[in-house]
Amino acid sequence: MSKTITESMLKKYIATPPKGSIVLHFTPEIAQFVLNRLNNKNRPINDTKVMALSRDMTTDNWSLTGETIKFGTDGLLKDGQHRLKACWKANNTFTTHVIFGIDPETFRHIDTGKKRDGKDTLAMMGVANYSMAATTIRMIIAYESGLARSPAQSVSNDWIKRKYEDELDHDLLQESIEVSKRVYKTTKWPSGIIGAFFYVAVQKGQRDYVVPFFDDMCKGIGAKVRSPIPYLLENVNRMRMDRDYQLGAHQYSILLGRAYRNYKLGKTSTKADVTVTLNDKMVDF
Repeated sequence: MSKTITESMLKKYIATPPKGSIVLHFTPEIAQFVLNRLNNKNRPINDTKVMALSRDMTTDNWSLTGETIKFGTDGLLKDGQHRLKACWKANNTFTTHVIFGIDPETFRHIDTGKKRDGKDTLAMMGVANYSMAATTIRMIIAYESGLARSPAQSVSNDWIKRKYEDELDHDLLQESIEVSKRVYKTTKWPSGIIGAFFYVAVQKGQRDYVVPFFDDMCKGIGAKVRSPIPYLLENVNRMRMDRDYQLGAHQYSILLGRAYRNYKLGKTSTKADVTVTLNDKMVDF
C-alpha cells in the first residue's frame, strides 16, 4: 500500500534505505522541501520539461510508470527534480516509484529522458560557468589528444569530469573562459576553441605570447596591429559567408594555430595559412 511521504519518513528512508523501489505520494509541500533542501547538485532545471510534466499532472494524464525518483546515500536527490518541480507548480500530489541509497558516483549514468552531458555534470559539481567550462574542457582534451577533428563525438562526459577533477588548473580554466568571452564579443569565434587554446598555451609557458595575441584579436579586423590577426579574421569572415565552406572545430583550430605561430615569429600570414583541408594537423605549440 502506497503512503504519502512526510519529512520524517523521508529522513528515515534516507538513513535506512528500503530494498528496491517503493511507491510513495509526493505532495507539493514535500516536493518543495526536497527541491529547497536536498537538491544542490543537480543539473539546471529545464522549464519546458517542467511545464509539460505539470500540464500532465493537472489534466489527469499522469500515470505511474517505471521511472523512479532517486536519493543518494549522501541524502541528496539524484534524479527526479523536474517531476518534483512540476508537482509543486501544478499544486497536485503525484504518485511515483522511489529508490533510496543510490551511490552518488552513479548519478552520471542515470538516464532521465534527456542524456546528461558535460555541462550538466559540471553544473552538478558546482563549477562556475559550467556550460562554457564543459566546451572548453572538451577542446582542451581534443588539443592534447589529437581529437580536434571531432571533439563532440570523441570526448565523453566521464572524460570531461575526470579531466576537471584530476588534472585541470581550475583558476586557469576560469581565466581562459573570461578571455574567450572577450574574444567572442568582437570576433564571434567559438568560445571553447579560444578558451582551450589559451589554457594549453599558458600551460606550455607561453603566457607572454598568448595574452597579447588575444588582446590584439579583440581589437578586430580594423585594428592597426603588426600581426597576422587581421588577415586571419578577414578570411574567416569570408569563409563564413561561403555556403559551400564548412567551418568546424578542426578548421578553426588549425587557422588559429597558424596565426598564433606567425604572431610569435613576427611573420605575416599568406594564403596558404588560411587554406585548410581535413588532412591538415594542428600546429604544435
